[in-house]
Amino acid sequence: MTWQGALLAILLATACAGNGTADAPPEPPLRIVAPNLEAPLAEVFPPGDALPKDPVKIAVFERINRDRLAEGLAPVLWDEAVSRVADAFCRNQIAENTTGHFLTDGIPPYARTALAGVFGMQYENSVTWKTTGSSFTDPVKDLALTGHEEMLAEKPPHDGHRKTILDPAATHVGVGYDVRGGNFRMAQEFLTRHLAWLKVERVSPRSAGVVISGKPIEGRRLFFVTVGWEPPPARLTREAASRRMSYSYPVPTEAFIKEGLRNVRIVGAVTSDRIRFQRDQAFEIRFSPERPGLWTLVFHTQPLREERPSSGGIAVLWVDRPGAAPPATGAP
Repeated sequence: MTWQGALLAILLATACAGNGTADAPPEPPLRIVAPNLEAPLAEVFPPGDALPKDPVKIAVFERINRDRLAEGLAPVLWDEAVSRVADAFCRNQIAENTTGHFLTDGIPPYARTALAGVFGMQYENSVTWKTTGSSFTDPVKDLALTGHEEMLAEKPPHDGHRKTILDPAATHVGVGYDVRGGNFRMAQEFLTRHLAWLKVERVSPRSAGVVISGKPIEGRRLFFVTVGWEPPPARLTREAASRRMSYSYPVPTEAFIKEGLRNVRIVGAVTSDRIRFQRDQAFEIRFSPERPGLWTLVFHTQPLREERPSSGGIAVLWVDRPGAAPPATGAP
């Protein structure tokens, strides 16, 4: 090869390298948006003798249990923690002038309670009253009870609120409300609680991974955990939030079972043996979300001597990449 040929070969090689596609920069690591895990987030089973102190909440709580007893159902216990979440939700609804189950932050109801550290399986009833006057002439207690009575009077197939009130699986309820001028809101947060305690803590400040540990209540054991994914919450316009009159949990795509139990598969979910148990039925799970979104873990427990698993607790993790800002969605 002459020196001219060698030079041509070098130039061609350089040109080919220059025309290649540059590697895309690596995506920034996922971060935990919520809940705040600067310290571990933990909750214990509420005291069984807890009672509401607010007269409106007392009236609604007593009516709920009276209606359940009339249908042959066990009464529900009072849950002060979820009552506080419901109060805040109602205040924000009036401030935003929204109705239904969503605020303009787009966070679904079950995530709203779980991200606040309330880990019971959640189902919500929501009541709105408005008047064109500057205030209501009816007492606040009457507004709350009338709203409850109208939900209980629903007929199939449009009887979702009634079914929530009379859900045999419900163990607890918290009631929240707010009234300002001609606006009244009330939320009934029904929970199924099968966990004596649950704790969520992050693996490290630079990771979106978490360690979830807990223990079922006496007489039950954890059988499996399902994991559902949905996109990160996107901000909603006021009208779009008010149009969302119902909600549902995300479809599970993954499931965790006891370590070493490899002959069990949860239908419809990729199953892996990742639950580590202690002798006292306490458990630990390490979970690292693989993409941005809202991840909902549902804890399915069963009685010690029976094989009837049912959902009895949830934990929710919202992860995203640094700088990600959810756009507003919905018609203006």
